Amino acid sequence: MKRLFYSLMLVSFVVAGCNTNTIKVAQINDAIDSLKAKFAPDPRVAVFDVKALQSGDAIVVRGEVDNPKAKDALVAALRSENLTDAIDSVVLLPQASLGSKTFGIVDVSVGNMYDAPKYATQMVSQVLLGHTVKVLKEVKGWYYVKSEINYLGWIEPGNIVRIDSAELAAYNAERKLIVTSVYATVYSSPTDRGVSVSDAVMANLLKPLETISSNFKVQMPDGRIGYIPTSDAEYYDQYLATHKPTPEGIEKVAMKLIGVPYLWGGTSAKGVDCSGFCKTVFRMNGIRLPRDASQQVFVGESVDPGPNFVNLKKGDLLFFGKKAEGGKPAKIVHAAIYLGNGYFIQSSGRVRISSLVKGDSAFDQYDLDRFVTARRVLPPSESILEKGNNN
Repeated sequence: MKRLFYSLMLVSFVVAGCNTNTIKVAQINDAIDSLKAKFAPDPRVAVFDVKALQSGDAIVVRGEVDNPKAKDALVAALRSENLTDAIDSVVLLPQASLGSKTFGIVDVSVGNMYDAPKYATQMVSQVLLGHTVKVLKEVKGWYYVKSEINYLGWIEPGNIVRIDSAELAAYNAERKLIVTSVYATVYSSPTDRGVSVSDAVMANLLKPLETISSNFKVQMPDGRIGYIPTSDAEYYDQYLATHKPTPEGIEKVAMKLIGVPYLWGGTSAKGVDCSGFCKTVFRMNGIRLPRDASQQVFVGESVDPGPNFVNLKKGDLLFFGKKAEGGKPAKIVHAAIYLGNGYFIQSSGRVRISSLVKGDSAFDQYDLDRFVTARRVLPPSESILEKGNNN
């Protein structure tokens, strides 16, 4: 009888302990959700993948974050809830095994970023030659990186040259060339145009060494030497000084890209999706836009288009999707650039001009029906202006 009594007491104690831990796990996960909403409301640009769980008699908080302030806030939250007995297994990225080389310079004309460390998955964005990324971790031979506009994705190691923070500072301080032609080639010599070192596309950055005749002698991030015609590139700081953001400048660059094919995740002349097209056009006009249409819709100022879009100006951004209704916010899925007189330019199938005016040969009923809002980015705020390097 005594044995039965003690067995029941032990079971009650274990059950009570399990219930207590269950409550604690729920408390911690509530705190984690609040911190995630604060530090990583958009998982495309910030890492906060944390979860509390019960492991035997212990509570383990496991996951990873890329913001030291988020990690500090998590530790403080555990302390404030008197949950200091929880095991903190949250990793602060970059991964320690990467050592000091936690940055990279893109070493190919266009580096593709994927949503998983393998080719057989969705491409989410692209990064361009000469631009930098932050390397967060390595899995299965792939790097998880954050682009210059904080967009996250996986890239194969052969696309970047890893560097440390001192090398990054030195690289950012160097003067650079920007490729201004839609397509170009870095040749192996200033005279022989038959052998190339690399292809190049609009907005690539190159390190200039000297000017030889009608060529810039340049150095690739991995040390390769090549030559690019001076007609295909300009010094980046001079380019920005002479290409101030204007409606005409936006239109000029946009028109250069007509016919470029649509590519999901594309942000280069090799292929662009809708927001990637807008991003590229504005980048070449000294304005840095976020990656996706649902992010770009928060840049600049809202514009009431007025009847028949009379209030819109050339260079305004147009956004399409599902209008707000029933208490639900609008859902933005497409972006384009307004050209005036009802015309706009977009990447849909390919980069092309469409019209919002009924009866026009380029009239697009589908996009007219799903038009949601417009934003005016010109003149740009200081926070989104390019600075003449790749910071």
